[in-house]
Amino acid sequence: MRFLMEESRFRKKVTWFNFISCLLVIWHHAGNAELFLGEASAGHPLFVFEYVTMPKLSRFCVPSFIMLTGYLFYRGFEMGQLREKWARRVKSLLIPYLFWNTVYYAGYVAASRIGALRSVINRPELTVTLSGFLEAVLHFSFNPVFWFMYQLILLVALAPLLYLILKRVRTGAAFFGFLLLLVYQGRQLLWLNPDAVFYYSAAAFAALHGRRIAEAPWNRRRAGVGILLIALGIVLGHVYYAGGQVAAIVLCQLLVPAGAWAAVPEGFLGQVRPFMTCTFFIYAFHFVPVRLINKLCAAAFPGNVWAAGVLFGIMPGVAVAVCYQAVRFLRKFAPRVWSVANGGR
Repeated sequence: MRFLMEESRFRKKVTWFNFISCLLVIWHHAGNAELFLGEASAGHPLFVFEYVTMPKLSRFCVPSFIMLTGYLFYRGFEMGQLREKWARRVKSLLIPYLFWNTVYYAGYVAASRIGALRSVINRPELTVTLSGFLEAVLHFSFNPVFWFMYQLILLVALAPLLYLILKRVRTGAAFFGFLLLLVYQGRQLLWLNPDAVFYYSAAAFAALHGRRIAEAPWNRRRAGVGILLIALGIVLGHVYYAGGQVAAIVLCQLLVPAGAWAAVPEGFLGQVRPFMTCTFFIYAFHFVPVRLINKLCAAAFPGNVWAAGVLFGIMPGVAVAVCYQAVRFLRKFAPRVWSVANGGR
């Protein structure tokens, strides 16, 4: 299509944004002040930085993931493609969701029976039951980072209904108003979070009605609009932190990633490295090395603020390196496991 960025540049930009979001997820889970400092961590500047300051930045990672997923699903979408889209999402979302939840459940059960690892997972010895297994596999009770995967699976299943609502501008706008009202009132949509539906649907709406805007090549005017969206998002974020208006932070978490997408020139982004294409696996596995490395280093350097701070700063790079070595191992020695674990990507 005319007036759109080249497909290769679009795909590269998606990969970069996914990877950056993945790094933010790792940082969000990399807090270690309480492990290194114990009771002394309360109110310590490092604790405040890790658990108060950084979350204000890392909170954009999951909305960004959700928006990119929603946009890609509805990009050029027609109802005739639904069966094919569903089949691909079964492979890329549902099967790895069940796989990783099973792996985490089995891992926690095994670790709870090993004294040295029991302190790492902070759980007593776990008794295996059918109800516990089903809860873990279906509702991610031992893999909480997959909460948004659960949301995405439900949203993909609801594609016919969402498309019916979003294909018309008026019904789409009314739907967004309804979702914001639910957010404001603190209500749920059965098993769905209204904010997740909002991010996903907003991106889907952009794919259906605003592709020429979303995928336009970068220019200064586009960058200016992006910076304006980011600034507006920051203002709304301040409203939330000052007064607790949840709808304000939801809008903030929509506008800042959207603004960043518009403001960042695709030509500025460097070459995509092999490890950057493994973001799903990194997202699914990163919590294991992050937790283990933090625990081991805290035991080796108890009370050392500098060690804790440096480790927190470099943890995304360390976790990506560890995860990528696991990727290389699986690709070489267990390609079928790798295919399932990474959703066939």
